[in-house]
Amino acid sequence: MTPLTRNIVVAVIVVVATLSFIGVRFFTNAGQLTTLTAAMEVSPQCSVLASPPGPEDLVIDHERQMAFVSATDRRAIAAGAENVRGGIYVIDLEGDPSSWALRPVTAHVPAAFQPHGLGLYVDEAGVRTLAVVNHTGDVDSVELFDVAEDGILSHRATVKDRGMFALNDVQPVGHSSFYATNDHGSASAFWNAVSDVLILSQANLVYFDGTSVREVAGDFGYANGVNVSPDGKTVYVAETSGMALNIYDRNIETGDLTAVDFVSLGSGLDNVDVAPDGTVLIGAHPKLVDFINHAADARQISPSQVVRLIPREGGGGVADTVYLNLGDQLSGSSTAASYEDKMLISGVFDPKILVCEMLPPRAE
Repeated sequence: MTPLTRNIVVAVIVVVATLSFIGVRFFTNAGQLTTLTAAMEVSPQCSVLASPPGPEDLVIDHERQMAFVSATDRRAIAAGAENVRGGIYVIDLEGDPSSWALRPVTAHVPAAFQPHGLGLYVDEAGVRTLAVVNHTGDVDSVELFDVAEDGILSHRATVKDRGMFALNDVQPVGHSSFYATNDHGSASAFWNAVSDVLILSQANLVYFDGTSVREVAGDFGYANGVNVSPDGKTVYVAETSGMALNIYDRNIETGDLTAVDFVSLGSGLDNVDVAPDGTVLIGAHPKLVDFINHAADARQISPSQVVRLIPREGGGGVADTVYLNLGDQLSGSSTAASYEDKMLISGVFDPKILVCEMLPPRAE
């Protein structure tokens, strides 16, 4: 074997080994090597509430007994449909769940509106602001809405900044301030795809103080949902490819964060809900490649999971799964939110919301 041939053989071996390593690492990290069976399903009693396509995120106003739902027909957009306008809907949670329905409360402004993550802020006087991620245009934006007593929205402001380039979720902490996740480290679709394959941790969390945007946490593997504790002193950030929940102490005056905990949950975490008692629910994708296939083809189902975290005073907590389905009941779960003894579960694409019984906490 000549030196040139030997070098070529070595180079081929190195390339093959590298690609194999990347492939195994990707599929392992995406949960594809974990076996899920029907016997493993966690199946509380659920009913189906019809919804517009793509009710990706929802948040509950417990005092007014309303759930706000963000919905966009992402399959229509992917198929090339133009001028697709998503909407915000309200579910009035009074009365029997069999009577629940979604009613539109979308403001006429902005005219171009494809909502994604959303969050609700209520001040001590009961004045409400709904913040919504909007993906239309060359630059992502956060839309701020005033909320009437009946849930009808009035557009107040649009916030755009070059620091908000790959927005996923938003959580307001004031009428003009919020945290928002960039789920990638770039606005480039190509480099974001490379980042996904290589499982790079380049996503971040930014804070808008009413005047300017700055990064307050970073190095996430696909930063997704963000939420705050009822007292506003704790911030939760979910990672999808990182499969972990990051917990921060929050300086209420400055918005600065201090990392206090990192909880690996073994599933592709999506949106985060925090109940009035502090209980955390997270919609999750236990098999990320299945979810990618489901995004490309509605006939390919993707498992759905809801993880619950009950924090302890002084730190730590108890985590368990309160819903797990192989994908035939609901594919691609992105959000779960609790309301009294119920939880509402929705997904990225399916035109429905599940209304399920909340399982009691497991014994420690």
